[in-house]
Amino acid sequence: MFHQIMQPRQRQQFQAVGEFLYIEACPDAVQISTERGDYRLKQGAQIIDPRLTGRVTVENMGEAGTVIIVCGYGRYIPPSDGQQVAVTQMPTVTLSPNQQVNIGLLPKVALVDGQPVVISKLPKVQLDADQAVTVSQLPAIELAAGQKLAVSSLPEITLAPEQAVRVSSDKPLETAPVVAASLAGSLLTIATGTAQQAANPLRCHVLLKASPANTQPVTLADGWELAAGEQLKLETTAALAFAGADGDTIQIIEVLR
Repeated sequence: MFHQIMQPRQRQQFQAVGEFLYIEACPDAVQISTERGDYRLKQGAQIIDPRLTGRVTVENMGEAGTVIIVCGYGRYIPPSDGQQVAVTQMPTVTLSPNQQVNIGLLPKVALVDGQPVVISKLPKVQLDADQAVTVSQLPAIELAAGQKLAVSSLPEITLAPEQAVRVSSDKPLETAPVVAASLAGSLLTIATGTAQQAANPLRCHVLLKASPANTQPVTLADGWELAAGEQLKLETTAALAFAGADGDTIQIIEVLR
């Protein structure tokens, strides 16, 4: 065996005995000169010659590094323990009916930027007790004609300010009535021609009534008139402005949540 650290273009000689000469290691390539000819070999290459025995000249054609050459009789097969094999392409595999392939472990897969992965089908997944799965994003789902999607439950959803959800249905939507938590009554008296009821965010709706003893109609906002004794229900939490004759009154009941 020849085993030496050689500089670029350095030459060394050794006595070979056998029928094969195998380049086990070299930085790039080596020039081999025997009594039978010259060879330029890379790592893993070998010469098989029944008349190989004799003086061999080795010249390192690459960078400085270790050069190992094995000689012997027969044909040299390097050991495979720990050897890695890179598979760059596989042929199409066809499975017979009902044939199964058990994939217990897959290596890590690195995707390049923008490379998609299409998963057409997944097996059933069983979660342990208290185990949770978080789904951050789902692709667009297109339903075929006549196909329906049943959603049994949804998590709580928080809408951002000014965000709205549009609900369409061919059936009437049933909503639960708002049950009042309390009532607040008050009596407004018009002074200097105006009166105002403050806004209340807890208000579900408000009941208004122009007092029967009023001498003039009471005007709400920009022109809605309430005659003496007339009533009105408003679904609003905003402030209410009234105009009318001084001394006339408006009876108010606020229904609060």
